[in-house]
Amino acid sequence: MKRLFLLLAFTATLALPTLAAPKKPAAATPAAEKAAPDFTGRYETAAEKKTVFILHVRQNGNDAEVEFSASNADGSGAAPDGNGSGSLNKMGELAFIFEDSLGNKGEGILKKTGGTFQLTMKALGIVEPRAAKFYGVIVLKRGVDRQQ
Repeated sequence: MKRLFLLLAFTATLALPTLAAPKKPAAATPAAEKAAPDFTGRYETAAEKKTVFILHVRQNGNDAEVEFSASNADGSGAAPDGNGSGSLNKMGELAFIFEDSLGNKGEGILKKTGGTFQLTMKALGIVEPRAAKFYGVIVLKRGVDRQQ
């Protein structure tokens, strides 16, 4: 009986550290830490300028379709519109390729910067140089989607 008691006491002593040790919380997965941004919506130039730029984004998961139109505020000159497709990159930005109505092709990146959005459009193949002035770094604000 004494041996049984000692055996039970020894077994309980071995089990105590594992029972008393606090459990560590499960490590959060990167997806759980930060949800992927949703860029779906209508964007327009944030400041009063001589040019107008409007961007529409339809995002489904990580993939997105974009459409844009640009013009001079007074209606003069070239007024390219275009479309493209892309997906979210590792930094949570929307990276896409595009082609405009004048045959120019390029790539773009849309990212949130505080209360506005920064669109960087880089023409890689210029067919019609009059449209090039509409590309570069553009500060946009999210607008009201009139299609809804």
